[in-house]
Amino acid sequence: MDSIWHFFRKTRMFIVRIRILYIVLFFLILIGCKSENKNSEILVENIEELNIPTELTSYYKDVDFNLQGEDLKESLAITTIAKHSRFLEYYERHRYLYKADEDPSNSKNVLLIYSGESRDKSEFYSSSNKHRPQTFNTEHVYPRSFIENTAEADLHHLRTAAIKINEQRKNYPFTAGSGKHKLISNNSWYPGDEWVGDISRMIFYLNLRYNEDFESVGNLTLFLKWNAQDPVSAIEIQRNEIIFKAQGNRNPFIDNPYLASLIWGNPAAKNRW
Repeated sequence: MDSIWHFFRKTRMFIVRIRILYIVLFFLILIGCKSENKNSEILVENIEELNIPTELTSYYKDVDFNLQGEDLKESLAITTIAKHSRFLEYYERHRYLYKADEDPSNSKNVLLIYSGESRDKSEFYSSSNKHRPQTFNTEHVYPRSFIENTAEADLHHLRTAAIKINEQRKNYPFTAGSGKHKLISNNSWYPGDEWVGDISRMIFYLNLRYNEDFESVGNLTLFLKWNAQDPVSAIEIQRNEIIFKAQGNRNPFIDNPYLASLIWGNPAAKNRW
């Protein structure tokens, strides 16, 4: 009798284990379905068709633009990272930055971020620069002290800025505002109406390329709003081409700010393709 009892007991335990296994498998399948549903959500309403310009088709040939959300971000990141063929030393920025930030209306000058001032290229701040006065230096839009990787010398987020204004901005996160650049509540920075789009697209690039977070410098909702509010400017297009030649990779959100909408959602920015 004992042997029969043990047999039935083992059989019952086996059946219980099978049931538990089925329950676990059911929840795993359910979670998988939810993940698929999440990835297939429509992030922007009335998705617009993408017609990539002929001059960019080769560069973006490996990106699957039928994707959305994190899937599109991953595909775009792979190309952005792979194409980054030259890693500059920080001191090398002087060779390219002033050409990238060149004033479109005066090739002898650079156009400064935040203030929009046009300054003589020779006025850059450096101990090796004998020119006087020295009125502008390098602004890390994503603060240098927050970065622990090779992004320090990545030209896609370096901009020329007036020294005094750069000192005002410090490492403060970006915040909502209006009008000209200003310090808000002594702990946040508004870049100025004409620069909000530039800022957001540089931050998007840092997140895509280096996985730098949004919270250290503001928030995603604000950057998406700015991206839609302020269209790509001539200086951004110019910078993207110069930096592409210097580093090998592009800022895709300058090529088309609508890509940010497809990845992170509304509001939808202008589709340049």
